[in-house]
Amino acid sequence: MNPSLEKQIAAAARSVEEARRNAYRDQTRLGELVEQINVLAEYRQQEGDFRKAESLYREALFRIQDAKSPDPELMVGVYSLLAYLYDRWGKLPEAANFYQKALKLSDDLGIHDSDKAATVKNNLAMIYKAMRDPERAAHYYTEALEEFRRVHGEHSGKVASVYNNLGVLYYQNLEVERALEMHHRALGIREQADGTDMEPGDLSQTYINLGAVHKALGDFQKAHECVEKARAISSGAISGGLPARRRSAALILDKTA
Repeated sequence: MNPSLEKQIAAAARSVEEARRNAYRDQTRLGELVEQINVLAEYRQQEGDFRKAESLYREALFRIQDAKSPDPELMVGVYSLLAYLYDRWGKLPEAANFYQKALKLSDDLGIHDSDKAATVKNNLAMIYKAMRDPERAAHYYTEALEEFRRVHGEHSGKVASVYNNLGVLYYQNLEVERALEMHHRALGIREQADGTDMEPGDLSQTYINLGAVHKALGDFQKAHECVEKARAISSGAISGGLPARRRSAALILDKTA
């Protein structure tokens, strides 16, 4: 194991132990335990030990369910984290199952965090796309797009990400004209973004995707221009340090043109 990662895991494990003790004495601090568990689980995934990460998230679920007053939002978050884990692990049916559980629990309990719901729907669409179910994938991408637009407006990095994902889906389904429209919409947003609302390399990826679409349409000159623009754009720095202390899965961006 990488010595640096080993030290990070050891430090994260100590933080989890302390958070366990605090949550045992005071159940209102259960959210802190979930955050620390997520940090350690992220490191476990970095070392390739998905089983240990799964065990940590299962512990988080048990702790939440065993509380006197279970926090439904925490439970929805852990369902999403488990789904995200299974996706990265390659266990797609399990990932879809937990994303569906997160959505159902949110609906049943009236949790109306549209941003989180939209993220789950985007990621669920990605799973169905990978499982060769384009109709379900398009359905959830469309719902995610509508919710992100309602919360953030049209000119949002998250809206651009879903346009991108729809473009990739349409391209793979040989709906090339529709793919072109989606990637142009993503491009229009990303060209005006200030950089704080996008992942590094998103604009470059948009040009790569457009290049693939123009090539499929037989416009090799435009395809070449897009590829050259992608090469000219800095992909940005690779982020490092601690994993994000989040309680739900991150928005997944489809990088495949």
